Amino acid sequence: MVLLIYITSGVAVTLLILGVYWLQPERIEKMYYQGDQYQTALIRTMRPLIKFLAGFNQKLNVEKLDRKYKKKLIISGNPFHFIQVEFLAVKQIAAIAGALFGAVLVFGLGIHPIAPIIFGLIGYYLPNLWMNDMINRRKIALSHSLPFHMDLLTLAVEAGLTFILAMDRVVKAGETGPMRDEFEKFLQDLRLGVSLRDALEGLAERTDLYEIRSFTSALIQADKMGTPLGDVLRIQSEIRRRERFQKAEKLAQESPVKMLFPLILFIFPAVFIIILVPIMLKFMAEGM
Repeated sequence: MVLLIYITSGVAVTLLILGVYWLQPERIEKMYYQGDQYQTALIRTMRPLIKFLAGFNQKLNVEKLDRKYKKKLIISGNPFHFIQVEFLAVKQIAAIAGALFGAVLVFGLGIHPIAPIIFGLIGYYLPNLWMNDMINRRKIALSHSLPFHMDLLTLAVEAGLTFILAMDRVVKAGETGPMRDEFEKFLQDLRLGVSLRDALEGLAERTDLYEIRSFTSALIQADKMGTPLGDVLRIQSEIRRRERFQKAEKLAQESPVKMLFPLILFIFPAVFIIILVPIMLKFMAEGM
């Protein structure tokens, strides 16, 4: 029973930290497109320790974790420019901080000695939650901005510009965000001599989004078959906009179901307490 209380307390602290993090969407959005300009004081302070642990992790040569973190860091946009071993170092630092917090509770409040282990494990897996949330936020931002950028690209191509010049115009005129950054990386790949097919495949791999994979596949096929890009872009733009409206309708239909759980768990008990408790107190006072 005591162990369950400690585990529940650890989960509650974790949810509190995540809640504070999720309440700052404007700060999170900055990390997508400010790069080196956006470095929190905490990250700057921990950089030497991260570098030290990263050097140690490099010697471990954990190939499976290396591949796993590399892909996730790329898809998340990697706002802090971590390499795989540095992200593993962040997890280790978070685990040590969690264990120290648990040790303070043990010696300060006399709670169960297993608390450092529990809080250490929570600290170790907390950066994973952060990364997954960054990936989800980035995919949502990419999905929302893709139709707008595709419209600009379609207009530029139909106006007579080549695909590369049209993409360059979109990068210069498009709204700031992860989609423009990905198009800019795509242009950089082309300027470095990467073929159009490989650059488009790299764009799809970096975003890991169905809409962009469909878009790049259509462009690769059009380039291979000699189909006019303007027609392909127009069709793709209409498909993406239709999918966005369908997704919005789906979310609107799901909202009543999602509201059911908090309604039952929080609203109904409060209503019952307000209505029934005075009646029960009155019956008790009358001796019934």
